[in-house]
Amino acid sequence: MSARWYGGLHIRGLDRDQTPITDLYCTACHHHERVTGRAKVTDYLRANPLSEHRARCTPTTT
Repeated sequence: MSARWYGGLHIRGLDRDQTPITDLYCTACHHHERVTGRAKVTDYLRANPLSEHRARCTPTTT
């Protein structure tokens, strides 16, 4: 059974000796992005991914 996904920006693995992972999931259009690695996650978060995605999001209807 897969875990339930909640929309938004999820960051984990910030403890020492762990690899940081960031997931962005949009519940409106079901878009998913994953970034791994300390430097990549830092750059990704500085770019404000939620605002960038909101500008190009096309919600789907089901």
